[in-house]
Amino acid sequence: MDDVQDGIDIIVQIDDPRDPQSKRVLAKLNPGENLLNNRKKLEQNSKVKMNDTFSFTNKVGQIDNNNILAEIAKEDEERIILEKIINKEDRILYLKSEPDWKFLKDRHKLEYGITLTLEKANKKAFTIMEDCKMTEIVDGCKYSTIEIDSEEDQIMKNDLLLAADINTKVFVNLSTSFERSKITKSNCNANLACTISEYGKASLKFRLQPDVEFIKEVKDAIESKDPRNFKKIIEEYGQFIPTEITLGGRAYFKRSNISRHFSEENPKKLNISTGSQGSNIKIESNTENLINNINNSKRECFKLVGGQNLNINNFDEKVWAESLKDFRYWSCIKFKNPISIFQPLSENLRKQILLSIGKKILYTNTEDHKYFLVEYAKPRVFGLDIPENILKIIQNKDAGCSIFATVIDKKEKDIFNCQVIWSQNEDPRLVIHCIQKKFKQRKCKLRISWMVIGYDLNFDLSHSEFNIQLKVQNEYFKATGHQTIIKSLDLEDNSSVLCLGIPVLSKLNSSNDSLVINHHFFNDQNNEKIGLHAFSYCLEKNHYVNLPDFTFTILIISSYPNSDDYGILPIKNNNKIRNLINSIKHNPLKQQRPKFISLYSMGENCGLNFLKQKINQIKIKSIDTNCDQEDCVCKSKKKKSEINLKYAFLNPIEIKTVKRESPWLLRN
Repeated sequence: MDDVQDGIDIIVQIDDPRDPQSKRVLAKLNPGENLLNNRKKLEQNSKVKMNDTFSFTNKVGQIDNNNILAEIAKEDEERIILEKIINKEDRILYLKSEPDWKFLKDRHKLEYGITLTLEKANKKAFTIMEDCKMTEIVDGCKYSTIEIDSEEDQIMKNDLLLAADINTKVFVNLSTSFERSKITKSNCNANLACTISEYGKASLKFRLQPDVEFIKEVKDAIESKDPRNFKKIIEEYGQFIPTEITLGGRAYFKRSNISRHFSEENPKKLNISTGSQGSNIKIESNTENLINNINNSKRECFKLVGGQNLNINNFDEKVWAESLKDFRYWSCIKFKNPISIFQPLSENLRKQILLSIGKKILYTNTEDHKYFLVEYAKPRVFGLDIPENILKIIQNKDAGCSIFATVIDKKEKDIFNCQVIWSQNEDPRLVIHCIQKKFKQRKCKLRISWMVIGYDLNFDLSHSEFNIQLKVQNEYFKATGHQTIIKSLDLEDNSSVLCLGIPVLSKLNSSNDSLVINHHFFNDQNNEKIGLHAFSYCLEKNHYVNLPDFTFTILIISSYPNSDDYGILPIKNNNKIRNLINSIKHNPLKQQRPKFISLYSMGENCGLNFLKQKINQIKIKSIDTNCDQEDCVCKSKKKKSEINLKYAFLNPIEIKTVKRESPWLLRN
């Protein structure tokens, strides 16, 4: 074969000629050049469109008129000359196409994040690393059925949310409407269901490396000190990205089963309307004067993901499934192990993002508890019903989680006090004491509210309220033989900032289980700081005693979107409190939940006072003790009338976990 400088006409045979998807193209190539240079020419050919899925092959023989082809590795293309693999007589070049992960990642934009509406993001955030693993799925056909009238969360449990290019509203909004005819003694029942045929062909599992431009925008958002810029980032780069996908095709079928019982001759017309394409089913029948039972079933395709684009009104599933043998017809049919787009960033950048966004209320809950008080000095310990996904965050030290709790006595008889016990390697619990002037056995009906505050390690910013600014500060105290602690905190005295506090014990035993640790904040005018005054009351001794080892956790609120839900108000009833009570009375949800509260005073010492919370009122209470010592700390309680007392309160936005986790945390 002569080596022609400008090339000669060569027949390019793509795939096996027996394959319906195969084709032949006449291309001008140079037999004297290596395969790598000829690959570049075929990439420019508008009919061949050569890419990484194509391999050069060498015909090494035939069996039963079938060509035996040996594939050539891409790394050998530079040393092999084209004329060595072309038959001199027929001048045919054989190419073989097979799925290649680089081709698939470009075709399906796997390096782009995904929005909550399952659309690809506008900007590319990542590069898939070279150790991407592609696995063929053998016998990957699965069938499943979903009831159409299921609730949205039930549908999502069945993996529809993560089906590529699927609109869940098709299922959520499906409804049935019946045009009832003049049938006497007639009952019509319809049951709509969605049947899914899923053909998995291959899975890709990969690691992600953040792109330089994406990293730059994250750093700019951190330096701006405006957390709203992170929401702009997810609008451009997506909310989450999968680290494993399944490729193939899905066909969705709508099936209706109609059962009718009637006893009078009359034409019947039944319309089932679903609001989706091709979804009107009309059934007409004539009856005689006798009892009849008719069952009709109709199955029609209304959605295709992947495969050859066939007419769904006359759908042939076998033909469509056969087309999936060609990887060029594959689509993403399942996202697996999705993560936040911020997760692949370096640990240092992730920490800076969390610090920029700040801590948030991760979860709130209100529970009713009943128990019988039989022993005065002993507390009641409550385990918290913490959802699994929240518990995982709490157990991660990087989240820096804290628990805050509050309680009311639904019978409004006694004072109840909340403390947290959080031992190392254990889940947090609540310790609740009942404080009575004179002990009396009683049935307690409590309503307890508690919340988890910490860093959201899942970076779920889709519903974040950036107008809420929260910080948590921990003060550690060792037992020093003192009944009180008075300390100026490292917090500026600012009227726009309020503090709420709760004591936390690392263990509960006979030395501290009868101790009630109480507190109030005060205005430290000398240092222009907020001060803390803490003391301990022993139920067993009915007297104030030395403080034990404990941590005092302070929630600092500098901004909150609704001023009616937080603030500082005087203890005495004035117009503001009456307005607050009226707003609570007109909001049943708020009326049901106790508020998180802490006592404030304008001076250093307002006495040893307790706050008693009722459903619509906050009162201040003191405890009388029989003590003859004039210098005892209990004498300070007499000063309460001399101080202008206030209380800080928070009625937080209710944050509950739903049956499913955030979409980027879902697993299949």
